Amino acid sequence: MNLGIHDTALQTTGLAVSSTLGDPAVSSAIEPSTTVAGGKLGRFMILEPLGSGAMGVVYTAYDETLDRKVAVKVLRDTGESAQRRLLREAQAMARVSHPNVVTVLEAGVAGGQVYVAMEFIRGQTLAAWLQAAPRGWQEVVEVFVQAGRGLAAAHAAGLVHRDFKPSNVMIDDAGRARVLDFGLVRAAVPEPARAGPSTGASNSNGTSKLDMHLTHDDQIVGTPAYMAPEHWRGLSPEPAADQFSFCVALYESLYGAVPFPYVDAAELVLKVLHTPASEPPRKRGLPAWLAPVVMRGLKTDPKDRFPGMPALLAALDRGRARGRRRWWVAAGLAGLAVGTAVVLARSNDDRTCTGAPEEVAQVWGPKQRDAVATALGAAAPGYASVVWPRVQEELDAYATSWRATHRDACLAHLRGERSGALLDQQMRCLDQRLGALTETVATLAAADAHVALRALEVAGDLPRLDGCRNLEALSSEQPLPEDPVIAARVAELRGQITQAQVLARSGRLPEALARADEVVTASEAIDYVPVRAEALLLRSKLDLNLAVDETEEKVSRLTQAISVGFEARADAIAAEAMALRIYALTRQPDRVAWALADEPLALALAERSSTPAALRGLVLNNIGTAHLARQDPARARRYFTEALAVREVALGSDDREVAYTLVNLALASESGPERERLLARALAILELELGPAHPETLEVRLTASHLVDFSAGPGLIRPGCDALDRFLAEDVGRRARCLLYLGRLALELGDDDEAELAFVGGAALGERAKAEEQGLTEFELAALVGYAALGTAASEAAIRRIEATLVKLPQAWWSRADAAELRSILGHNLLAAGRPALARDAFVTSVADYAELIDSEPRFKSSLARTRRGLVEALVALDLARSAEARTTLDASLEFYRSAGPDFARQLARTERLVALTGTSTEVGP
Repeated sequence: MNLGIHDTALQTTGLAVSSTLGDPAVSSAIEPSTTVAGGKLGRFMILEPLGSGAMGVVYTAYDETLDRKVAVKVLRDTGESAQRRLLREAQAMARVSHPNVVTVLEAGVAGGQVYVAMEFIRGQTLAAWLQAAPRGWQEVVEVFVQAGRGLAAAHAAGLVHRDFKPSNVMIDDAGRARVLDFGLVRAAVPEPARAGPSTGASNSNGTSKLDMHLTHDDQIVGTPAYMAPEHWRGLSPEPAADQFSFCVALYESLYGAVPFPYVDAAELVLKVLHTPASEPPRKRGLPAWLAPVVMRGLKTDPKDRFPGMPALLAALDRGRARGRRRWWVAAGLAGLAVGTAVVLARSNDDRTCTGAPEEVAQVWGPKQRDAVATALGAAAPGYASVVWPRVQEELDAYATSWRATHRDACLAHLRGERSGALLDQQMRCLDQRLGALTETVATLAAADAHVALRALEVAGDLPRLDGCRNLEALSSEQPLPEDPVIAARVAELRGQITQAQVLARSGRLPEALARADEVVTASEAIDYVPVRAEALLLRSKLDLNLAVDETEEKVSRLTQAISVGFEARADAIAAEAMALRIYALTRQPDRVAWALADEPLALALAERSSTPAALRGLVLNNIGTAHLARQDPARARRYFTEALAVREVALGSDDREVAYTLVNLALASESGPERERLLARALAILELELGPAHPETLEVRLTASHLVDFSAGPGLIRPGCDALDRFLAEDVGRRARCLLYLGRLALELGDDDEAELAFVGGAALGERAKAEEQGLTEFELAALVGYAALGTAASEAAIRRIEATLVKLPQAWWSRADAAELRSILGHNLLAAGRPALARDAFVTSVADYAELIDSEPRFKSSLARTRRGLVEALVALDLARSAEARTTLDASLEFYRSAGPDFARQLARTERLVALTGTSTEVGP
């Protein structure tokens, strides 16, 4: 084989492909690189690689300016000619504005990397779509017609794609085909003479950048299996070449064979150049009119093909219309032949297959869109302008997918591919999903500020429609009771479960809990175990969101859910409940061993479930949490790494659960660039999926601030705080929490003025939050009040509040840091109140607590150093400045600040002022 004949990997759809063309040794496609992942190109934060081609690597990225996810193609070779080539790709794509063509947003060069930013398409390639499930010829032709419209739009703009194939078409979540990767385009018209003047953008020699060849004239560029004869001959490509590639792909997709069977590239070239395409094999169900249309597009001479893509698409559309008319005539004649009863039955089925759009329109139509947009705008005007477009996109996509799934199920039954019982199962599943959409729309249409804050979560967390397409799982479900009254009651309870789920997602946890309790009680009176298992799992999941720590009760309820899941033979419910119990057990130090012992059974149950990968990821994540609770970060890191890989495949790389595992992995990792990359990626996902002011996005920002350098912390926290101030000023609880974290950072860095400003403002907001029951914890309020008192001379009241809060703190590993911080604040307030002996006791206990923490959580070293200085100040007030305790304690504090770098210069200077009082050496050590 002459390897000089191709520029990209030799690729086909995998249908009757020779191993010669699939040999990696002859492919020039590059492997995805991670060299820029986690970095930035221009305004785009690079997230992770999506795939690669001959020209470069495509990454997902976050557009910080427009707050959206995009795809960025990064050039592999940064040579001058390669840069011109990629930038020309962007120019070509930017000239085409069409619903069936991917939109180019920006192109440029940053840090020596040439990149093109495009809209991010949620979906799969046409190649993957064709392989994912059996497709009727109508579906295949519809998708190809859409892609053909994209090609026609490119041709109208004077462009030829030159590399059309199924992997260069995306099917988005709404079912729309989008042509992408115009990496091999060139002007459709011949290049003008170099001596003549040019119009439009030009380069230094007077020629349009778009008209320049992507390769030299004697080179051939494309994917061999789809290349037109004129392409092989090295002739200037015209739109007819794209038509040929289009019909090759359509032929393969319809007939499961290739139009020019080959053993190697040489045979392929000879056949394409000199022999007609093979007549397509007979395939049951395909109409006779289809083959002549496809075969005309495969003619060797371009003049024998259709005059253009519009003519080819018109032929496909005419044939489809003729086929539909004939189907209706045949159905009518068959009905007359067998009698009225059959006509009525078929008529009902036809309405089912065509009525899905009307059903969805009643739930999510123009009226409902207007209602939701109006409600969000009234509840949170500024925030709604940010999230409403994405809320609409989520709900539109869900409605479109529901319609397609409903129609596919019905048509499959009519074709005799699925039984009536299985169709009933699918329709019940779809009814539940439509009920969830109904509840979601109703909730958003009545949104207040707190629901508006969670609007993206409410819209984006609808139950997945994959479950309604999983025929194996549906067929294994326990059938509904034969008694129609009981069956109706089961459906009613499942509707209430859906209501509780939507209430929880919208932040109405008390209402969700009350509804869940009602369903659990009602399910016990029905002889149908699966719905009881579902209700118990829901109630248990809501338990874990409660701030009140009643771990024993939570574990007991989860154990019950596991047991009933087993009884119902619902492995997915039992597996999820067991995974959640593992997490609940980590909240009790003496139960962590039990949690770890559950791992084999939980993983086995996950494997037996209908969603094995997703549940395996959950189990692995929660086992990692148990190892963190045992202060074994190395083992936790191994579990989180595996959980991340599993979840990315099962859920998608931008799923919220992936973000949470990224944060967990950061917690188990050492300080440095890798930890920061994990946190940045998690935040980018949450910003996109939940919005900048969502509570979970903010919580991750606050957590991340603990895991990076102190000087970097404010930069992580302030965007979330600013979003709250801008969009949700009445959310005083979370605004107070923001100020607590900002104040802590300023305090550790020795910026007393900044710290006092944050703490005093936070304490005032915290008191409001307590009065309005806005969810600030007692610990957080006590800390704010205690810190603020040091600047407002209100230490006595602060002392009482801190002491009362310390009594209530649970004696658990996860509250040890809270106790250490409160005792340090208490010591400072006791010292300010003139009680140095009690201050000394508080500091000593706090120092001991921090000393136990720093082995597993080094970030507390600065808090320990500051608390040690407080202890020395108490000893000075007790006239024990020259005691051995004072000297060794001050030495330890100085040792940290002298090695901690310039960020702690102010703290070092303050600590060194105590040297003369204690007689401590100016050098570190006794």
